[in-house]
Amino acid sequence: MSMPRGLVILASIWFFGSWVLCIGLRPPVHPSLASYAPGVRLLLACVAVGLCAGWPLLRLSGPRERWPVFRVVMDLAVLLALFHVVLWPLRLATPWPPARLALMDAIVFGWTAIVGAIIAVSIRTNHARTRTLAMVCCVLITVLGLPLRVAAESLGLAQPPAWLQGPVMSSLILGSEAGTQPVRGAWIGVLALGLAVIAAWGAMLGWLRVTRLPVAATPSDG
Repeated sequence: MSMPRGLVILASIWFFGSWVLCIGLRPPVHPSLASYAPGVRLLLACVAVGLCAGWPLLRLSGPRERWPVFRVVMDLAVLLALFHVVLWPLRLATPWPPARLALMDAIVFGWTAIVGAIIAVSIRTNHARTRTLAMVCCVLITVLGLPLRVAAESLGLAQPPAWLQGPVMSSLILGSEAGTQPVRGAWIGVLALGLAVIAAWGAMLGWLRVTRLPVAATPSDG
């Protein structure tokens, strides 16, 4: 299986552009953890947008994939490797403890994996309606926190937990000024998200099997 070189280049450009937009190339006048934390928080949100909206847009606007599962697995490996190269060194520029950063990492990883299952189901066909519906689902996942928060406020309910608000809003919430405080029960939510990932990939593989689409082979370069 070949490396998706085009995706590597585009993802690197996205990550670098997010860095320039959110943090900038010049250090603050008075560098400190407090001065860097807001920019890092926005950076992670921008990266989450790229993973859960930019990546689907690239694949769903491209040609039909004969081996969709392998393409998505390779893409995930590349994207998450780049994501971790960006994510973990940033801990040195924030007051967040390692457990908080690991929580943010797990949530973004989980939602990105669910998006990957949606992509794999859709890129096996050139059907425009299927691809459009898949893209709509990915965008809804990306902005999931906004409608949930509006619905909770309108109904007078408590705000949903961070992990349930999607990859972008969860990064903003967990990276807020209260980000140094422990989050009780947060890892239970991550476990629920992990079960959702398993369910999504199981449903995707089952659908490909039922429709007699191959899910395992060596793909061509693309």
